[in-house]
Amino acid sequence: MTLTMVATASYLDLRDDDRKTLDMATVIARTVGRLAAPEIVNARHTPLENLLRGIASDPLVLRVHVYDAISAVDVDSGVDASSEAKEIPRSLIDEVLASGRRKVMLEEGEVEVAVPILVSGNRVPAGVALVTYARPYASEVVERIWFRSALIAVFLIAGAMPLTVHFGNGFLRPIRELTHVAHRVSAGDFNAPFPVERRDEIGVLARAYSDMVRTIRGNLDRIHQLAFIDSVTRLANRESFRVETEKVVSTAGSEKKGFAVLYIDLDRFKRINDTYGHDVGDKLLTHVARRLTLELCGQDRRIDGLGQPNAANGQGEEALPLIARLGGDEFAVLLPGCASRAAAACVAQVALGAVRGISSVDGIPVSIGASIGIAIYPLDGDSHMTLMKNADIAMYAAKTAGGLGYAFYNAEADRAAAERMRMETELKQAVARDELLLHYQPQISTGSNALVGAEALLRWNHPERGLIAPGAFISLAEETGLIVEIGRWVLHESCRQAADWHRRGMKVRIAVNISQAQFRDPDGFANTVMAILDETGFSPAFLELEITESMAMRDPNEIARIIDPLRDAGIRFAIDDFGTGYSSLAHLTRLPFDIFKIDQNFIAGIGEDKSAEVIVQTILAMAGSLHYDTVAEGVETREQLAFLKDHGCTMAQGYLIGKPMTFDSFESWMEACAASRGPGEDVDAGPADGETARCTATCG
Repeated sequence: MTLTMVATASYLDLRDDDRKTLDMATVIARTVGRLAAPEIVNARHTPLENLLRGIASDPLVLRVHVYDAISAVDVDSGVDASSEAKEIPRSLIDEVLASGRRKVMLEEGEVEVAVPILVSGNRVPAGVALVTYARPYASEVVERIWFRSALIAVFLIAGAMPLTVHFGNGFLRPIRELTHVAHRVSAGDFNAPFPVERRDEIGVLARAYSDMVRTIRGNLDRIHQLAFIDSVTRLANRESFRVETEKVVSTAGSEKKGFAVLYIDLDRFKRINDTYGHDVGDKLLTHVARRLTLELCGQDRRIDGLGQPNAANGQGEEALPLIARLGGDEFAVLLPGCASRAAAACVAQVALGAVRGISSVDGIPVSIGASIGIAIYPLDGDSHMTLMKNADIAMYAAKTAGGLGYAFYNAEADRAAAERMRMETELKQAVARDELLLHYQPQISTGSNALVGAEALLRWNHPERGLIAPGAFISLAEETGLIVEIGRWVLHESCRQAADWHRRGMKVRIAVNISQAQFRDPDGFANTVMAILDETGFSPAFLELEITESMAMRDPNEIARIIDPLRDAGIRFAIDDFGTGYSSLAHLTRLPFDIFKIDQNFIAGIGEDKSAEVIVQTILAMAGSLHYDTVAEGVETREQLAFLKDHGCTMAQGYLIGKPMTFDSFESWMEACAASRGPGEDVDAGPADGETARCTATCG
């Protein structure tokens, strides 16, 4: 009978140990699921991985794993170095995804608990949280229980039954209390008190449980810090701002109240960060956070109905603004109860003043400002995502206007931004779909009227909008980085087509515009140009590359370093739009250029604006002194051409000579020019409608 009782007690104790282990593993898995849900929705796997590693620092937690069903991505804490690597139980994860319920797998030495990760408003699991928790080996538990039971049996056999019964009640009571506390902890009450003051095995077990719960609580605190607090400024982070904004949206919707969101981007921060380093940049961000908090949330400051910072008036306090750092140099401010544009504008002015008030960081003088976008609920959006998107659009509008100010969301600007985004996508596709093409505009010698070259001009043959001029998309290509690929295509295509003309006896020089980004091409601009010339078989002596005056003056030494080997190969270089920048005469004498291209705005003033004529004369005189050739752009009248000839301009280009033409049309134009004009004839009028091949200059 005694053996039966001991065996029964052993079985029950073993079951109880398993249940405690399972309860603890379950509460950790559910905690992981709740914390992982927003990271899965926003596809932020790196913070989630750090979170899992924090939880897995507990020695009893062997592994914490999250499967993101939305992105089909596994995020793992890593396996304990002391344990053998083990494959993730895919079947267990699949069962949880299919059933939406908890699944448990008991193995020798460990228990695996998988729970579904549910996102608010969706009954379909967004993922699975899997926790592998240490489980005492059955042999160890049974050995301990039998040893204790054997001692009890000895006392019973020795006739100490009354004493055993007396002390047994005192022994079982703390066990029941400890079991009760363990159940409270498994239910999420991490503040439940453990009887750690006991000096027996119950006290040892209670202290072990208490230490484990303290570790878990500390990990949860660290997880909260990582999940909701910005580590640099100690402000709320993007996720915390989202949670609070959604709460205000819910309250405002039910109470029919409005509020405002400010999206703040620092002006000139990148320059300071790049110049003085990230340490100074982080300290500057901390200063900005402190100033914004002081000005908008100071102890005796509130935002009243007019948006003026005033002391609380005793008629009920308005909720203080919530300030968050979204990342980088971007901040956001939530203004509960601020429903008018005037109120939001006043707060924006206070924020601008707070940022402008920062003049130094660690003794380093800094000059910084901010651009602020404002969105009002519900006029500009009825959800956190929409409000932030529209406030972001308004912020970029403020930055485009020159920065250091604020702007309200404008639906028309939103449509323009959407159109720009659409054009960006279509431009990427245009490169792949071969929708780009080149037009050529002839250049003549003003002395002989002979055709001496042509400028290659890019066009986009859009399938819906037709032919698009470069002014509508080149700036977009520069912003997106596509300009390097497009510029390489333009250079290759113009050299290929010109080489074809040369093989058929039509010798013509080709001028190609080069962007600043192409000069910074990591493959090496000079190497790219020479490779294209080798591939197309085009002679370097007939290639002319044009860069703008502002590019040439930005870093003359670097420009010279890049250009010199190409000029040694025979390529000519021109400064485009000369006269519109701020060229230094000292730099001009050292830069390795061959041609000035006079901006068409000056040419247009010839015969009408004496100042423009003086500028053109000055440029031509300076070019002659430096032994530069000159090309006048935008020549449209005989009077302009005659003026340029009289004052020494060597080449001209414009509608008087010929409009930009396609490859085939320009080829026909050259052939007709050679067949119908003799040497020394004057420039004729431009081609009439439909006469795309009519010769307008003498072809040498």
